Amino acid sequence: MRNIEVGQTLYVNISGFLYKEANLKEYTVQKVNTSSVYVFQEGGKHPIRLNKRTLTSDNGVLGHYKAYVKAEDYWDKINRAKERQDLVTNIREKISSLSLVQLKEIETLINQQKSV
Repeated sequence: MRNIEVGQTLYVNISGFLYKEANLKEYTVQKVNTSSVYVFQEGGKHPIRLNKRTLTSDNGVLGHYKAYVKAEDYWDKINRAKERQDLVTNIREKISSLSLVQLKEIETLINQQKSV
């Protein structure tokens, strides 16, 4: 379990219907108990209650909140997802021009990886 303390800064990502773009905002821990962490954004109206174990809160239409102790953890995750998407797109574009023999070789390599 994370050691979260009052006054500590957490970096919160809000995702959902209204939040499509990558975003990260600084929140300050206001209160910590055995199961929850309450964070408040400067200028905000109400604190957000996060599950202490997962540092998440699902508010339905209002969004899903996920807190990170370090901002780099979030941006690393975003960069890895973008890199993966770029690779998938790049491979998908190139695969259509391969011969049947080349495609069978690739399938063999993939099947070998799955069995390992």
